[in-house]
Amino acid sequence: MKVTLLKKILVGFMLLPLFANGQTTITNSIFPVPGDTLRTITTFNLPEFDKNLVGGDLYWDLSNTSGGFLSETFYAEAEAGGAFDMFPDADLLDNTTLQEIYYQTTDDKIVEIGRSGLDPVLNLLDLTFENDGEAVFRRAPISFEDTFSDNSSFFIAASGDALPDSLLALIPAQVDSLRLLVETGNEDEVDAWGTVELPGGDTYDVLRIKRTTTTNAVLGVKVPIFGWINVDPSNPLFAVLGDLLDLLGESTADSYIFLADGEKEVIASLNEDTEGNLVSFSYKGDMTTSINKIDRKKEDILTYPNPTFGDVTFQLINLPHDNYQVVVYNIIGKQLWSSDINFIEGKLRADLSHLQKGTYFYSIVNGAGQKVTTRRLMIMTP
Repeated sequence: MKVTLLKKILVGFMLLPLFANGQTTITNSIFPVPGDTLRTITTFNLPEFDKNLVGGDLYWDLSNTSGGFLSETFYAEAEAGGAFDMFPDADLLDNTTLQEIYYQTTDDKIVEIGRSGLDPVLNLLDLTFENDGEAVFRRAPISFEDTFSDNSSFFIAASGDALPDSLLALIPAQVDSLRLLVETGNEDEVDAWGTVELPGGDTYDVLRIKRTTTTNAVLGVKVPIFGWINVDPSNPLFAVLGDLLDLLGESTADSYIFLADGEKEVIASLNEDTEGNLVSFSYKGDMTTSINKIDRKKEDILTYPNPTFGDVTFQLINLPHDNYQVVVYNIIGKQLWSSDINFIEGKLRADLSHLQKGTYFYSIVNGAGQKVTTRRLMIMTP
């Protein structure tokens, strides 16, 4: 009896580390493969979330939100890509958007090795480029208290002829060439484990990763006589570039990522801006999801929420770069309100609570004064 009791105690102590680590290890079962379609819902209606809650056996209730937009990511064999000849070592392709992303897969990680299409920072230049360093998309195994880091960069160059007229009109000089260097570093800390509940009630056993991403973007332009000049966001000379300057220089932001073993979608991701404010919430979708779907290869204009109590977001999807405006009219065509849309983000958050309850129309107007579309907007009384 004493020997049996001693054995039980010893076995209990042997199992204790497993329970202390949440019995959760993320394996490469989370790696997407050709033929997979991953579904993600993104909303700006943020759930309650305490980012400082760390440790083990935690419960995150992220269900207190609604709305959002569904996007799908399609993975294919890398050979299906139009720029595969540039990336012969690639075995996985994401061609969901106007940009092809090429990956190389090993047993313990998936690394992004290059892209073809619009550049991922300015969304202005249609180029093919390779990454230097290691841009890790997925890795495994992952356990509680693990830490990881990766660093990568890419360099692209183009002639001034490749720039859109809407951007050239802002630059007070002739541009012969443009070059862009972007350096990115990620510091990951697996700081918590437990259970997360998503909108709709689904729950998952997860690890939480706190990711700190630092990005440094340096834009240089070559002009006659002066040669190459780096665009300095603090220099008043470049103030005419407006919102474009927000993408340049060094910035750091955190995100909180929840992963579950066997689930290829990220279960949840809460993302902060550079000031530490939560700005978006994304979570795993499924085949029964019925909310609005974004086709990231087609032009579209999203307005949400609609109906609204007054706070509304207008978002442009894949429209050509231009100086757009939103104009709101009443039902007899009288203009009531207008505002420019952020040139880079393609998104405008507006407060229309001063308008009375009813049906209105809004138009998206391009830089030439042409209406891209006119749609209905409904305002309710809280």
